[in-house]
Order: sequence, then structure tokens, then C-alpha cells
Amino acid sequence: MKNKITKPIEKMMLTVIGTKAALWSEFRTYLATHYDHEPNLSIGKKEHDWTIRYRKSGKTLVTLSPEKNGFCVLVVLGKDEVTRAVEADLNPYVKHIFETAKQYHDGRWLWIRPRNKKDIESIKTLLRVKKRPKMTSEK
Repeated sequence: MKNKITKPIEKMMLTVIGTKAALWSEFRTYLATHYDHEPNLSIGKKEHDWTIRYRKSGKTLVTLSPEKNGFCVLVVLGKDEVTRAVEADLNPYVKHIFETAKQYHDGRWLWIRPRNKKDIESIKTLLRVKKRPKMTSEK
């Protein structure tokens, strides 16, 4: 899987993600159906050092990093987005991550390791603050 010639396929990633594979799949499906951002795979130097960035027009919506028995979601909120996210309906876990993230001059970087569907729903809420989804009939 460290081989830069052979890119990891979804099945390989799901094996590494393990018990959180259903959350990963649900979130990736949501991104595919609600945003026009292309998933871009980047392979690092270490085993399982992969990231998938959802980008469009040079801007990243979200970055996913598979990890052993889980995954991490990076949401970077700009200064204006941080202001809007303060009022967002987030579950306690994601709200805590938001509130304790360092405030830089241009925004906050939120590293979230989803544990359950409520965490995924809160991450979707943050993404809606960042960019309106193309289909608004579903969450």
C-alpha cells in the first residue's frame, strides 16, 4: 500500500478504516451526491499515509485521511465561515473541537475523528456553512 505505483483502492482503505468503514462510506456518498468537488488522492511516504482532498477550482472543501480503525476529517473554515459556524447546530463533540481549535488570523483548522453518525451530521453542517450543497432536499 506504500507503493506509489499502485494507488490504494476503496476496498483497501475500508480494510484499514475497520469499524468506522460504514461512516466513511456514508460520508463519501454524501460528498459525491451533494458537491461537485473532485476527490483527489494523495499518497504520502508512510504506510496508510493517504489523503483524499475534495477540490474544485483550486479550493479544498474537505480533506479525508484514512487511519487504522478510523479516519480523520479536516475542515478548514475561513474567518467569515468561523463567524457563521458559531451559531451552527453541532453536537457536543464537534462543537468542542470547533471551540478549542486555534483561531488563526484567517480562520480555524478542525481535525475531526468521527465516532458516530451524529459526528458525521455535524461535519455536514460545517460543510454547509463553508459551501452550499448542490442538493438541499437532504441533509
